[in-house]
Amino acid sequence: MAPQIAPKTLTSANSVLLWKAKGYTDQFVQAQGYKTDSAFDFSDATIGETVMGVDGIQSGAYIQHEHQLTITFEANSPTRAHFAKMYERMTEQMETFPFEFQVDIPSLGIRRIAKGFMINLAGFSAKKRMDAGSFTFNLGVVTEEEIS
Repeated sequence: MAPQIAPKTLTSANSVLLWKAKGYTDQFVQAQGYKTDSAFDFSDATIGETVMGVDGIQSGAYIQHEHQLTITFEANSPTRAHFAKMYERMTEQMETFPFEFQVDIPSLGIRRIAKGFMINLAGFSAKKRMDAGSFTFNLGVVTEEEIS
C-alpha cells in the first residue's frame, strides 16, 4: 500500500479557547496568550474499576470521575491577569467561581465543552525572561461534538 496523507492536520495553532465564570463574566471571553507548545491539556480520567474473583471471573464497574484541564499562559497574557483578579475575589469573598470552557480545534473538527472549578493557580517565576504559568481546573462535565 502506498503512503497516504491524513485528511486532517494535528495543529493546535488555530484552536480557540473560550471561557466564562459565573459571577465574574457571564459571557464567553476568548483566552489570549496561551502557550503554543503546551497550550492546554485535558487529562486522562479513570472511568472504571475491575475486580477478579477467586473463580477467575472478572467484573467491572463504572465510577464517577473528574477530568483535569490545565491551561498554560505566557506571563504577559491578558487572560492570566483575569484569572489572578478572580483569585483575589475568591480570597476576599471566600467563594469560588464555576467555570465553563469551550475549546474549538478546527484541525480535528472537534469542540470540547467543559464545566468545573479552578483548583490550581499559576505561580510567578522571573528568570532571563518571565516564565509561563499554568492554571488547573477540575471538571465534572466534559462533552465533545463535531464542528465543521
